[in-house]
Parts: sequence; structure tokens; C-alpha cells
Amino acid sequence: MNDAKFCSLLDELFEFDEGTIQSSQTLTEISGWSSLTLVGLIAMMDEECGVAMPPKVILSCKTVGDLFAQLQARLQGSRAAA
Repeated sequence: MNDAKFCSLLDELFEFDEGTIQSSQTLTEISGWSSLTLVGLIAMMDEECGVAMPPKVILSCKTVGDLFAQLQARLQGSRAAA
């Protein structure tokens, strides 16, 4: 998965037009960010990427890019373990 695809999935999750969310955006400043979207984000990463991301890891990320980096690190870790 690349950065653009990840942002596209976030656009879908938040019900935004394609290309709205950018890597540099602060997660908590995304319109509609809430505990419910956090749960949706966890589910989306599990379904789309096969990664179970703990809420504390997501909440430690400042930007969309930080979150994508965490996702990539977990994807790389799961490939290395296989």
C-alpha cells in the first residue's frame, strides 16, 4: 500500500471527496475526528491491511503521515515474521 491509497481509504472512512486528506494533516484536526472514527479506523486497517493497530499507537501519531509510517512498520514486521 502506498501513501496515496492510504489517504484515499481515509477519505472514504470520513466520507470526504477523493483527495481531501493529505499526509501532512494533523489527525485530530480532521473534520469529524472522534472516538467513533477511531474505531472505524482500527477496523479499516484490519480489514484493508490485515493490521491490528492498537488505539494507543494511533493516538500517539500526530499526522496522517505518522500513522501511515506506523502501518508500514507493522506491515514490514509481519512480512519479516512470515
